[in-house]
Amino acid sequence: MNVKEGFKTTIGTLFRLFPLSTEPGLRAFGNPREDSPVFVTSNFQLTVKRVSKYLRDLDCHLLVAPTNGTNVWCAAMGGMFNAHSIVSVIKTSGIGESVNHRTLILPQLSAPGVDTELIKEATGWHSRFGPVYAKEIPEYVRKGFQKSDDMRKVKFNLMDRLDAGIGVSLAFFLPIAVILAIFWRGWLVEFIILGSSLLLLMYAFYPYIPGKSGWAKVLFYEALAIIGLLIYLFPFGGGSTYIRNLFLGAMVFVLLIGIDFSGVSPLYRSDLDPLLDRIGIHRIGSVSFKGRARIKEEKITLDQSECIGCELCYDVCPKGIYDMDESQNIAIMVKPDSECVACRACILQCPTEAISVRARR
Repeated sequence: MNVKEGFKTTIGTLFRLFPLSTEPGLRAFGNPREDSPVFVTSNFQLTVKRVSKYLRDLDCHLLVAPTNGTNVWCAAMGGMFNAHSIVSVIKTSGIGESVNHRTLILPQLSAPGVDTELIKEATGWHSRFGPVYAKEIPEYVRKGFQKSDDMRKVKFNLMDRLDAGIGVSLAFFLPIAVILAIFWRGWLVEFIILGSSLLLLMYAFYPYIPGKSGWAKVLFYEALAIIGLLIYLFPFGGGSTYIRNLFLGAMVFVLLIGIDFSGVSPLYRSDLDPLLDRIGIHRIGSVSFKGRARIKEEKITLDQSECIGCELCYDVCPKGIYDMDESQNIAIMVKPDSECVACRACILQCPTEAISVRARR
């Protein structure tokens, strides 16, 4: 890794909210043959770097689609990782001349935005969805391109939570740190220690904090801070201004860190998206909110009479909402619709429109 690539990878890791693009096009790994698989990803630099890490010991091709430097999930939800971006890289890369098949392996988290039928109509290429995580691609290939149930699901484990939390929150913290360094340098050390401690604490314990929504969890932390402040104030008759300011600072930090606490993972519905959409803010940077499926009032329904047992809904759902009833060869919903994050991947991929969305009553 050269200095420039290392710098871009660091920026992509620490400031996940900002687009960071790499050149779209075709990459080759190992010694690809005519029958080697063709994987697809977005042109977010960090994504390409991480995917490449797990492809380097395989003989395969990687198509990097233009998505304005945005990661797979956000680009798919925001309408930039779509059939048109994939068609464009198919046509401009010359991949058709390098292989004797016409099958693309797409990242599963692109399913909310990619209409595979449009790709087929425009290019003749068929599409299938690979694992959620790039690290599972080697095993996926070894198993004959068959996904296990575990490969279909988003985990959001401790390392995922810390990775996402740091990447999202530093964009808010850095400007504040700069202002403090210029005007209130005496508080800079406290800011760094308090902010980083709360950031790690909140994301590390996310699954265990009371509350179903991200904002409910934030309120729990705020309540703890208020209780702590009151416990300190009463015995000490008001206490020191310094300690009071630390408690107040902690409350502000909790709000900043938790502004979209549940929206950093495909596992949970965003609390912020519906609010922004209602007040007329339909897009922030590369992420579009207008009409998107993360709005809380939406409810997914399955009409089993229209189901043909294609398994696509089961294959693309990041929450494992669906399973297959093999005796009847139809899909079934094995989790309540309240568990659904309404990403609409199942709706877009269903060939018979057996799955639909309606307003939640």
